[in-house]
Amino acid sequence: MLSTRTHKLGFPFSTNLRNELDDAFSQMFGKSLSGLEGAYSPLSVWEEDSKYHIALDVPGMKKEELSLDIQDGHLILTGERKTLEGREFLHNERRYGKFKRVIQLPDWADPASVNATLDSGVLTVVLDKKLEMQPKKIDIHDVVKPE
Repeated sequence: MLSTRTHKLGFPFSTNLRNELDDAFSQMFGKSLSGLEGAYSPLSVWEEDSKYHIALDVPGMKKEELSLDIQDGHLILTGERKTLEGREFLHNERRYGKFKRVIQLPDWADPASVNATLDSGVLTVVLDKKLEMQPKKIDIHDVVKPE
C-alpha cells in the first residue's frame, strides 16, 4: 500500500499525535496503523538565513531507491523500503513498502535552486528563497545640508 502525506512548509504537524493514534489503534485492533499504510519516513523542515531545508529519514536506502521531483509547486519525495523475503519476525517495528511525501512549496521557494544530498540515511533537500524574498540590508545615509 502506498503511503502519501502532504504538508505545507511552516505548518507544524505532530508525530506525537500520530504515535498516540497508532498505539490506540494497536490496542483496539491488535494491528498498528503504520503496519497498514506501508513505509513511513519522518521529515523535518527548517529555515536558515536565505535557505529552507527538508530532511527525510530513509535509513538503509540507496539514492537509486529514492525519487525527488518538483511538480506544480510541490516537492515530491518517493521511495520503497523493501522487506526481506522469507523472514518471520518475532517482533518488528520497522516499516516497509512504498512511500510518498508531498510538500507544498511556498511562493518564496526557488525550485531552480534545489539541491539534494543523501548522507547516513538522511535525504536533505535545500531550496533558496527567491532573490526578491531574501532579506536585504538597507544603508542609511547622512543628510547632506547645503553650506
